[in-house]
This record gives sequence, C-alpha cells and structure tokens, in this order.
Amino acid sequence: MHFIKKFVLSPSVLVLADQALFSGTNFLLTLFLAQQLDIKNFGVFSTVVLVTYLLMSITNALIIQPFQVAISKISKRKEYYVSLFLGLAALLALFMFLVKLLVLFLPTDQVYGSQSNAIICFVVGYLLQDFFRKIFLAIAHIGTVLLIDSLFLVLIALAFFVLKDDITLFHSLLIIGFANIISAVPGLYFLVKNYETPVSWRSFLQEHISQGKWLFSVAILQWCSSNFFVLISGVYLGIEALGALRLVQSFFGILNIVLQTVENYFLPKVAFIYNENAAKAKKYLLEITAYGAVLFGLLLTVLFIFSNEIIVLAGGSKYGSYGYVVKIMAVLYFFIFLSYPVRIAVRILVLNKIFFIGYLISFVCSLLTFHFLLKYSGLYGAVLGLIINQIIMILYWQNQLRKNQFVLWK
Repeated sequence: MHFIKKFVLSPSVLVLADQALFSGTNFLLTLFLAQQLDIKNFGVFSTVVLVTYLLMSITNALIIQPFQVAISKISKRKEYYVSLFLGLAALLALFMFLVKLLVLFLPTDQVYGSQSNAIICFVVGYLLQDFFRKIFLAIAHIGTVLLIDSLFLVLIALAFFVLKDDITLFHSLLIIGFANIISAVPGLYFLVKNYETPVSWRSFLQEHISQGKWLFSVAILQWCSSNFFVLISGVYLGIEALGALRLVQSFFGILNIVLQTVENYFLPKVAFIYNENAAKAKKYLLEITAYGAVLFGLLLTVLFIFSNEIIVLAGGSKYGSYGYVVKIMAVLYFFIFLSYPVRIAVRILVLNKIFFIGYLISFVCSLLTFHFLLKYSGLYGAVLGLIINQIIMILYWQNQLRKNQFVLWK
C-alpha cells in the first residue's frame, strides 16, 4: 500500500493526471461547442481561439520560456514571481487597449466588434490561467495545478448546464473567460502570500529580453507557420472547410497540449541534467522520447483507422464528409512528435536564434506554396503544407544541433 500510495502521488503521475483532466475538459468543451453552435459561429469561435494562441505564444516567449530556463539560477524567487505577473498584466492591458482601438474601425454590426467585451474576457482569462499553470508546473506545485484545472471543469459544467437551452457564441466566450479567471484565484493567492517588492525587476527584465528577443520573433513566425494554411483555407475553400479543419485541429489539440505539457515539465529537468553532464541529458531525452513514441504511435493508429467515425462523433453528421482530414492530420502529428525532442535540445542549448531561422524558412515556404496546394488539393493541400513545414524545421534544427556537438539521432 505504501508503494501504491507513493506511486500515485509521485510528481510524474500527478502531471499525467492533471494533463488528462485539462486535455479532457478542453476536448469535451470543443466537441460540445461544435455541436451546439452552427458552423459559422463555431468558425468565429475558432478564429478567436487562434488569435488567443498567438497571444499565448507571445506571453510564453517573453515570460514563461525564459522563466523555465532561468528559475534554477534565480535566488530572489519571490521577487521574480511578482515581476513575472506584472509583466503579464502589462501585456494584457496593452491587448485590451488594442482591441478597443480596433473596434472603432469595425462596422457596428460586425460580429467581432459587437462581441469585443466577451472576446476580451475570454482572452484575458485564458492567458491568466495559462500563466499560473505553467509557473506551477515549472516549480513542481502539481497539486495547485490540479486544483486550478478542477475548478475550471466544475465552473464551466455548472454554467453550461444552467444555460443548456440558450447557448450562444457570446455566452460561450463569457463563460469560458470567467471560469478561467476564477480558477486562477489559487495563483493569485500564491502571489499575495509570497509577495516581495520586486526591487530586482531590472535584472529580471534584462534576462528575459536577452532570451526573449529571439523567442518573440519565433512566436510570431511559429503561429504564422502553424496557422497560415488554416486561416487562408477559409478564403480559398469557404467557412465550412475552415470549420472542419479547426474541429479536427481542436480534436488533435489534445495531443498537442500533452506534448506542450511534457515540454513544460521535462525541459527544466533536462536543462538541470545538461548543466551537470551533457551525455546524461541526451540519454534522458532519448528515453522519454522512446516512451512517448509508443503512446503516440498507438493513439495515431487508432485515429487513422477510425477517422470517419471520429469526425461524426466530434461534430455531428454535418461533418461526415471530412473524415479524410483526420487521416492526414494523424500523419502530420507523427512529424510534430518527432520535432519535440529536437525543440527541447535547442532550448537547453539556448540556441534561440535558430528557432527564429527555422520558422522563418518554414513560413517563407508556406507563402511560396499555399496557392498551389490549396487551389489544387483543397484541405489535403492545407495539411500537406503543415507537414512540409515540420519536415523543414526538423531537418534545419537537427543540422544546427550537429554543429553544436549535440546529436540526437545519427
């Protein structure tokens, strides 16, 4: 019993349990909204989510990612936590100002302008919760992360149950936004409890600027590289195709969130081992990659085989003709998985510049090929473009790692 209790309460198991809770909640929420909203409103919701991902990438580049590498070297941690939160607050204030400024130039009947307050609530809540989740994961406060995600699940379940007969895009954005804000209260309590005046904020800022200057550029290019084909497919193929592609992407987003959480949790561990012994860090990285390959191989095989049943289950019969998108997305995620150990290796070597160059090459390739791929291959072309982007980046990053004597695969 002692062994079982120790195993269940181990950090690795708790991280997996939290990831199952977090991913499962977002997965079911996406399916619920895909079935409750019409295709047009689901497309609008998907667009808001895409923009939120862009903003999240920016906050991660400027705040979270430098923190993950620097936290092991920081002595004044309480000041550091407060400084990070103030940085996030400044970015959120800038976002709200820009949204309100943009609304002035939009027609009054335009959907984004009329729902700007709900969009702001959604984005602010999403980024606030994401900030605390990743902070607590990095410092191994897994129990607090579990509390945050449990609160979010309970809140959205209650709210949507109450409004089950009157669910609109506006209600959905507000519910998710407020649920995220309320579930972030444990993080705010942590800051208040550990508050210290951030007198050393300048040194923290210099550290984040040093690391973040390339990571910020990478965030923009990464978002463009990942989402350019999705957004432009709405222009070439229509809102129905965009909605179908985003539904499948959201479905596969479970796997993407798992990969990101593994990166958030294991990156500080690999970085710590690398500071002591580069060979041990490489061995450890390859071991966790091997375990991940077994899990992802099984999942992707199931998704590929049962693609038609999955798309209908996810969005309803109106998406029945898009089963093939699930198949080609499974192939894409095979290449996405292969990129993650390479990404972690690049991060621990602090080769942030090559992230920028890799995504730049990828995005340029997208600009050169999107017209041909979308015009002649439809959604096949959209996903093929994403696969080509992944292959280009893996090959470039692996080549740069070899030049720095850190070869993962020979």
